[in-house]
Amino acid sequence: MPLILRARRRLLLSVTPRQREILVGCILGDAYIATLGKIRIEHSIKQRAYVEWKRKELQSLCYSGGPREITHVYRGKRYQSVFFLLRQYFRVWREVFYPKKHKVFPKDLQLTPLALAVWYMDDGCWTGKKILISTESFRGESMSHLQDVLYRQLNIETIASSNGKLVIRKRSHELFCSLISPYIIASMRYKLPNPVTT
Repeated sequence: MPLILRARRRLLLSVTPRQREILVGCILGDAYIATLGKIRIEHSIKQRAYVEWKRKELQSLCYSGGPREITHVYRGKRYQSVFFLLRQYFRVWREVFYPKKHKVFPKDLQLTPLALAVWYMDDGCWTGKKILISTESFRGESMSHLQDVLYRQLNIETIASSNGKLVIRKRSHELFCSLISPYIIASMRYKLPNPVTT
């Protein structure tokens, strides 16, 4: 995925290596790339501090103005969330992550500890016994690519469960936590096992 993005002939957007890593984590997690290349980052209002951290990190790529609140109604219940948008330059990224309109885990994706940490903050949890990442949006070959990249690049062993979750094998817990823990922001450290947070 290129670090220099073009909207039109003379309009370029430069992505830093750190921003690229954060964006990879966001896109593997909860972010969405629209057809024309705009990226939407949205989380529950309870995660406002996390949204504001992302907005600060990605500020040079965003439209002006801070994160905005929005209310969704689903099955009669109201849900409040906070979101912001990245400028409409990411069409080429859309082609990588949504080649046939469904999100995939790209086979040759470079997954760094920072990208993994952001993905985990988006979609991961510690159950008290297991470290899980929600991977329901990935189907078929994407799951095997995902597991292969985690093992080949970071030496993390995983199990793909039948309910769409990726389980970090117990023998990889210490390594996984040591890789992501330096990047987990204060408001999200509840997602780490207790020995890491003390």
